[in-house]
Amino acid sequence: MRTDHIFYKLLRAFPETLFVLAGTLPPAAGEYRFDSVEVKETALRIDGVLVPSSTNQPYYFAEVQFQADKDIYWRLFTELLMYMRQSAPEGDWRAVLIFPNRTLDVEAPMALSTLAMDERLVRVYLDEIAVEEDGPLGLSLVGLVVEEERTLPGRAGRLLERACRQLPAGETRRQVLELIETIIVYKLRYGPEELRAMFTLDELENTPYVQGLKAEARHKAEREKALSLILRQLARQVGALAPEVSEHIDKLSDSQLDALAEALLGFGSAADLQSWLDRQLPG
Repeated sequence: MRTDHIFYKLLRAFPETLFVLAGTLPPAAGEYRFDSVEVKETALRIDGVLVPSSTNQPYYFAEVQFQADKDIYWRLFTELLMYMRQSAPEGDWRAVLIFPNRTLDVEAPMALSTLAMDERLVRVYLDEIAVEEDGPLGLSLVGLVVEEERTLPGRAGRLLERACRQLPAGETRRQVLELIETIIVYKLRYGPEELRAMFTLDELENTPYVQGLKAEARHKAEREKALSLILRQLARQVGALAPEVSEHIDKLSDSQLDALAEALLGFGSAADLQSWLDRQLPG
C-alpha cells in the first residue's frame, strides 16, 4: 500500500492534524473540508487539499513524500499553483510537505528557490516530531506510520485500546481501527491471525482487510474441497491421473472447474479428459 493513501485516509478522518503538523492552531469544526484532487489539464494529483468554507481563509495543501524524488518541488508547486489558478485565483495558500525524515528532502531548483523559502511552505520530518501517548489522536496515527517495527505492535495496541476507550461506537471509531490496521499491515505485513493475536478485539473482525482475507480464505477452502472431489471422481471415471494432468486441472479458473464437474461424467477415457483440458488451456 502507498503511504500517501494512508495519509489521505488519515487526513480525511482527522483534517485538524494537518494544522498541528504545520504548527498552526486548528480552525473551528466545519471551517475546512478535505479533498484529494486531480488538477485539470495536467493529470497531476494533489495528495490532499483542505478547502476553506470562507474566501478569506487560505487553502492548505498536503504532499506526502516517502521515497526519493528530485522533482518533488516542481510537482508540488505545479500542482498547487495550477489548482489555485483554476479554483481560487484571488485566494491564498499554505503547503505542508511531509517527509519521514530529512534524508528524503532535496534542494529546491533555483527557479523555485523563492517559493521554497516562502513561509507559507512548511516542511515536516515525522521522525523529529515528539508524539505523546495521550496527544491528539490524529497525530498519534501519524506517529504510528514512522514507528520502528520493533515497537510498533505495542504502540499500536495501546492506541487501539485508547481509541476504543475514548471514541463512541460509530464512523470515527471505525475509521481509526481501519487506519491502525492499515498501518500495521503496511509496515509489518501482518495477516488476520497475527492481527487477532495482537489485539483480540471484536471490532477488528469487522474491518475491511480482515473481512477480505477471511472471504479469500473461505473461497480458497471451498475451491480446494471442490478440486478434491473432482479429482476423485475423475480417477473413478478415467483411472489414475498423471501428475501433470492434476497440475493442469489445478490451474483452471473457478468457472472452468464448474464446467469440468459437469463434463466429467461424459468422459470414457483419459484421452477424453486431455482433449477437454486442451480446449480450456491451449498449449
